[in-house]
Amino acid sequence: LTEELIDLEEHARHERPVPHARRYRIKVDGEYYEVKGPEITGAAILKLAHRDGPLVFDVIQHFRDGRQEVVAPNAGVNLRTPGVERFTTSAKMVQITVDSRPVEVQAGCYVVSVFKTLVSVEAGRVLDQVIGGEFRELSDQQTIQVAGGEIFVSHVRRGQSS
Repeated sequence: LTEELIDLEEHARHERPVPHARRYRIKVDGEYYEVKGPEITGAAILKLAHRDGPLVFDVIQHFRDGRQEVVAPNAGVNLRTPGVERFTTSAKMVQITVDSRPVEVQAGCYVVSVFKTLVSVEAGRVLDQVIGGEFRELSDQQTIQVAGGEIFVSHVRRGQSS
């Protein structure tokens, strides 16, 4: 076990094996971070990169040979694995349906009023989420979780004359 800081990118670049160490220097989205021990989770990498907020991001592990693997938030990464070079994060994009049209959005939590703007629903319209065949009206102040596959329908407010 070495006391020195081991630079993961440098070891991968020179194709040197990564020794056991107390501390490792990893690169995430172009920034360098120091981590303790050879194991780290996808969630911990997201936290380092300040990507652990209301929107969902994927962690991509990059290898020296050009391979890329998505790291699940609860999955562990062994930094001593040969060829591990760096990490990037990417918005986790999902398909939903809004007013019968497919829309791609970033997975995560949204306030409904902000979400309506994002998916091109007029602010004055009401947004319903269809769950199990039932229409559930969403208030503009409500927070919703979007994971992919959700169906939304907008309509004029009830009680208004047209």
